[in-house]
Amino acid sequence: MKEKERQALFELLKLLEIYEDIDILLERLIYYVCELMNAQGGIIRLIKNGYLHITATYNISSDKTILKSDEGICGEVLKEGKVKTFNKAQLEGKQLDIPAYSAICIPLKIKEENIGTIAVYNKMQKYFSDDTTTKNLTVSEKNFGEFDEEDIAIGELFSAIASLIILKSLKFNELREREIHTMKVMAQIEELKSYLESLIQSSADAIIATDMDNIVTAWNKGAENIFGYTNEEVIEKPLPIVPDFLREMEKIYFERIKNDEILKDIETIMVTKEGKLIEVSLTMSPIKSSNGEIIGVSRIIRDITEKKRLERDLIRRNEELTKILFISSAVRSTLDLNKLLRMILTVITMGEGLGFNRAVLFLVDEENNVLKGVMAVGPSSYEEAWQIWSSMAREKKTLFEVLDELNKREFEQDSFLERLCRNISIPLSDNTPIVRAVKEGKIFNIKDVHKEEADPVIIQQLGSFAYAVIPLFSKDKAIGAVWVDNLYTRKPITEQDIHFLKGFADQVAGAIENAWIFDQIEKAEKELEMLFNSITDLIYYTDENYTIKKVNHSFLNAIGLKENEVIGKKCFKLIHRTNSPLQECPHRKAIETGRPQVGELEENYLEGVYLISSSPIFDKSNNVIGTINVAKNITELRSLKEKIISMEKMAALGEMAAKVAHEIRNPLLAIGGFAKRLDKDLKEEKSKEYIKVIIEEVKRLERILNEILSFVKPYPIGKESFKIKELVNNVINFVESTLKENNNELKLIIKEDFSVPGNYDKLKEVLLNLISNANEATKDGLITLKIEKADKLPVEIPDIQKEYLLIEVEDTGCGIQKENLKRIFDPFFTTKISGTGLGLAISKRIVEEHGGIIKVESEINKGTIFRVYLPLHKEGGENEDFGG
Repeated sequence: MKEKERQALFELLKLLEIYEDIDILLERLIYYVCELMNAQGGIIRLIKNGYLHITATYNISSDKTILKSDEGICGEVLKEGKVKTFNKAQLEGKQLDIPAYSAICIPLKIKEENIGTIAVYNKMQKYFSDDTTTKNLTVSEKNFGEFDEEDIAIGELFSAIASLIILKSLKFNELREREIHTMKVMAQIEELKSYLESLIQSSADAIIATDMDNIVTAWNKGAENIFGYTNEEVIEKPLPIVPDFLREMEKIYFERIKNDEILKDIETIMVTKEGKLIEVSLTMSPIKSSNGEIIGVSRIIRDITEKKRLERDLIRRNEELTKILFISSAVRSTLDLNKLLRMILTVITMGEGLGFNRAVLFLVDEENNVLKGVMAVGPSSYEEAWQIWSSMAREKKTLFEVLDELNKREFEQDSFLERLCRNISIPLSDNTPIVRAVKEGKIFNIKDVHKEEADPVIIQQLGSFAYAVIPLFSKDKAIGAVWVDNLYTRKPITEQDIHFLKGFADQVAGAIENAWIFDQIEKAEKELEMLFNSITDLIYYTDENYTIKKVNHSFLNAIGLKENEVIGKKCFKLIHRTNSPLQECPHRKAIETGRPQVGELEENYLEGVYLISSSPIFDKSNNVIGTINVAKNITELRSLKEKIISMEKMAALGEMAAKVAHEIRNPLLAIGGFAKRLDKDLKEEKSKEYIKVIIEEVKRLERILNEILSFVKPYPIGKESFKIKELVNNVINFVESTLKENNNELKLIIKEDFSVPGNYDKLKEVLLNLISNANEATKDGLITLKIEKADKLPVEIPDIQKEYLLIEVEDTGCGIQKENLKRIFDPFFTTKISGTGLGLAISKRIVEEHGGIIKVESEINKGTIFRVYLPLHKEGGENEDFGG
């Protein structure tokens, strides 16, 4: 090694100890390499993201700051992995970016991995002294020579030094970035901790933590509201909310928690401070220490008492509807009056039915002017009652199976109760409850025969202590009464029982009347046809192959066809517009199972949600030969239910927003203010970077807080109006720059400059949000904004006499998943990495408070369309005053 090389190496190593800046070190390195090789200049390029970037130069410049890793002499050297020299002939065709007559290129590596190159150009002739100023040389072949083996040795030596410099810099940068990242993470953790603590305290659900001995360690405000215990009453004390009869189950839950299980949505019973049992939904999960050891249990508890009550009411109502369908099916499946009445009374007395102990049917005997007992179902004694109920418990027959057996076997009247009832005759001149029920059309519920006016003949014959009487009327004519009691169970007859029984009474009366006027069948058919066509629900009858045989007028009006265009067609082709029956359609299920079916379907062609009731029709061999189907439009009912749910969410959100505003806004203002003051006062750049992070994060939290408050805070819509083009131009000014960032084109289609009533700023917020969302979902695509008068209104708009403006925002972006479309307008629901999930919820609220609606359609990888319908001015009229 020559003295000059040794001196250069010494100076480089000394600089390596002093400087951390890789750029300074590499600039010195390329200088020494060029000096030692007696070359005009050189370039150091480092690989970043697969490309060679210029990092340091000496006495030379290049038009190409970035090269492909396989381009030119640098790419050739990286591929071969060794130092190479090039003379003028070899440089021809190498895509050089600088004039050169000779070159040497050295690969840079760290652990056999290519990290860059050192390229030195134009070796000076030996007759130039060391003092020659290379900057003043002209590029000429006579001035330069070729690089030799000595230059290769110098290149290999300084290649190692360059790799050492780069490796040290990478290590230093890695440590510095790790430290910065750690500080950011710690700040975010602290911020998240404060946020979660606030969220837990503001939660309406009870959030409770205990240790492994079931001692309470945390108790939020929600727990206090649900169970009545204050924080001071329970902290560091045993958990007091588990009833004694569920202690063993609690132990089982604890064992599962110890096995690191998470128990979700367990419906159970808990007890309040006042000793009241409440139904709750419980989620339990283990609390772990930093080393993964389970040290406690977290419980999230929601009071579902009201929810369960509503569920029970819904189940009860569904059961009532199902039983009524059974009666309807029975009426259509037999013309034998005795079998029919037996089925009806069986439904009244079976536990799976109405569950009365006994039921007796009385009919008016006009010839003798008496009420005559004609049929009874029920046990004749306590012993017989016990035998019947025990037998039913063993056989486990369903109500449908019992009715099916009654329909198939011959009818017999041989029970003791039946013989008793047939011997009862009550003069219509009496003033007893059963006679008054027939004469006055009243329902009587006699709760105690000793304290209330009762029927002495019935009490004497049947021995009842309490009973109820339901009159039977057909076409406003009294034809009899149904008498029921609970002699053996002594269960009181409730108003709910009476209400349910009344529905069956109508079935009984209709069946009896049909039997009595069988000889006038032609007249009855005409009356039925009139009734059939006057029903507003869609009714259609099909055979077992789904071929339509008969429809009512409501069906024809809904489908938009004439009767001859419907009869003989497949129902699924007309209604669903499919080539086969839908799997979820109750009609298909009724034909396949031979049982009545009820279900809801969203019919796109009919533009609404329908409750479909489908009941099979049987021939004498009990084969299904068709179905009778009733479709009721429940779109408005569904919409009302969704609005109620939305209002409940809004109420909860309002409460949370008030607490968030109280707990967070003042600290945020203080943090933001002091951070801005520090930003002005501090001079040190790194500290200023940290302060800027704090300022930006405070701004982000303030935006989130403002969105939440904007969502729940009422505002007046007023009676002002504005031109739609003015609003559109204002919005475009806001989004123009962001559209360019995503290389998206905005296409405007505005048929007319409509005058729109309402709050300008709020409707601007809606349009701005829709276009911004479309822009975020679209890259290099088209966003279309179309505004016109709506020529076709959705079914959700009840007032079709009004004129509505249609604002349509369509993009060609990524689209929305089908499962997310139903929740797209829910508060806090978002598919974005950032954001609050309130944008579309706020937009929906604003539109609805203006008397309009918002709809969405989307297809994955094709795009999304949002449609906003807003009421317009009426000619010569005043604007409506929407909102609060």
